[in-house]
Amino acid sequence: MIRVRRSAAVIALWIWLTAAQGAVSLSGTRLVFDGRFVEASLEARNRDDREVLLQVWLTDGRQGDDSPDAALPFVVTPHLLRLPARGREQLRLLYQGQGMPTERESLLHLYALEIPRRAEGAQQLNIALRQRINVFYRPKDLPGDPALAPQALQWQQDTDGVLQLRNPTPFHATLQDIRIDGVQLRDYLLLAPGAAHDWPLPDAQVAATLSFQALNDYGGQLGYCVRLARSAVVTAQPMPQDSFQTLQHNKEQC
Repeated sequence: MIRVRRSAAVIALWIWLTAAQGAVSLSGTRLVFDGRFVEASLEARNRDDREVLLQVWLTDGRQGDDSPDAALPFVVTPHLLRLPARGREQLRLLYQGQGMPTERESLLHLYALEIPRRAEGAQQLNIALRQRINVFYRPKDLPGDPALAPQALQWQQDTDGVLQLRNPTPFHATLQDIRIDGVQLRDYLLLAPGAAHDWPLPDAQVAATLSFQALNDYGGQLGYCVRLARSAVVTAQPMPQDSFQTLQHNKEQC
């Protein structure tokens, strides 16, 4: 009897995990809204054999609130739609033309809530799932190249062993797998324009090797490396992917 109950619990958990993967996929994990244009778009795709109801909205990425923000000068259309089985739909983000900062990028969050069609049968479980992606509104005529932003980040290790990072660019920097001498310091960091971040290092190191990966506008990754020197402000340089992997795993120097 106990084995039967355990088997039933395992099957129920497997069904729940399978359902929790979601039917709707978006065409990207991030979206850059180019301020030279009045709109940006991405595609929502229903991978399931059943119809799905999808609700989409935007929030201010600085607020940490997941409820729709009516004060944002953007419109998402359609904001409520039915995606047929295996169907696709273009989601359009429209900017009203004013109301956003013009001297730097701004971070928005796009939420997509999928509500599956109620299934027949008393034993069916219907789960509403939500996903979120970052939307970067990039005003036109910003100085610099966003692809070079990771190379412009300023790293400094002070005399107390604190690692300091500053972003002097008008672009967001998305960093992953930040390491000191091969030891992971941070898995993920999104650094806003003009923002700074500090890490107290447990063991003060002189001229340590720092490495990280940065995401570009399309979600691609590129490795960077720099040698830290006590109190000196340094910047990282990109590395070939094979050399970067060797550096991270073997703790080699840049």
